[in-house]
Amino acid sequence: MNRQIVTLMQQCDALAARFWQLEASGKGRGYLEWLQKVKQTVDIIEKNRPKVLYFFGNELESANTNASKRFAEKKVEESRRK
Repeated sequence: MNRQIVTLMQQCDALAARFWQLEASGKGRGYLEWLQKVKQTVDIIEKNRPKVLYFFGNELESANTNASKRFAEKKVEESRRK
């Protein structure tokens, strides 16, 4: 996984944990900080998401190229025959 995404997710977790430690008067601001970090993380994930995903066994593979798409379609057909 992209290191930047992992870092942002850890920051989201830290902000969520911090939220529960805040006094009632600070919870609104704590929530908004967490929400902003979550939105930032989602935007980066969406930009880096492959267009098409295929599952092969326990693996998730991207099919962004025609060659991998043909390979994926062949694997799907093989699994349907079983």
